[in-house]
Amino acid sequence: MPKYYVQSGPVRLIFDAANAEQAAVMAFQWTCDQQAEIEAASPLDHVLIAEQQGWQLEDEVVVNEQGFSRRDGLVFDTRDVFEAWLRWPMPVV
Repeated sequence: MPKYYVQSGPVRLIFDAANAEQAAVMAFQWTCDQQAEIEAASPLDHVLIAEQQGWQLEDEVVVNEQGFSRRDGLVFDTRDVFEAWLRWPMPVV
């Protein structure tokens, strides 16, 4: 399986995935898992802690097979990644 570098704001992850879209979806799942681990008194606190720790994706997710911060990566809208996440059966990582 190819290795993909996924970047969105402060989030930088590397995944083995079947394709770039799956790597973006895996990054979305990773952010969901990280946020689920936060114990906060209110939902607002939950969002603030996640933003401070850099666990939230920005509006776009860039995926590249060559490395981070390259201009030739595929760019996905985070809303599209979320919709793909709803459709994908996620493998256990």
